Amino acid sequence: MQTTPNANRIHIAFFGKTNVGKSSLINAIANQTISLVSEQKGTTTDPVKKAIEIHPVGPCLLIDTAGFDDDSILGNERIELTKQVIEQTDIAVLLFGDNSFEKEREWINYLEEKIYQLFL
Repeated sequence: MQTTPNANRIHIAFFGKTNVGKSSLINAIANQTISLVSEQKGTTTDPVKKAIEIHPVGPCLLIDTAGFDDDSILGNERIELTKQVIEQTDIAVLLFGDNSFEKEREWINYLEEKIYQLFL
């Protein structure tokens, strides 16, 4: 169903700190390279979207986002773009990396206000 417009797809967005594995997970789900993966922090700079079919769910749009702990020069702008993705998200997947969960707690609260389905 690649003819389904993106607006009619279930939007599944992936959130987390930089280098937590968001891009790797999306590439694995799609079974192809959608997002560049690197040990370099901040590889994903803008939201990356890929329309796919997930059985039995149906037509979906996977959205890779920049890490919400991006402390680079453009970090705040990238975080704002990530927040804009939230407004379009039907299902949020929040990935955890290390044992410091302060940022994740903030984002869980933020996502719970905006999105009906949140997976941790």
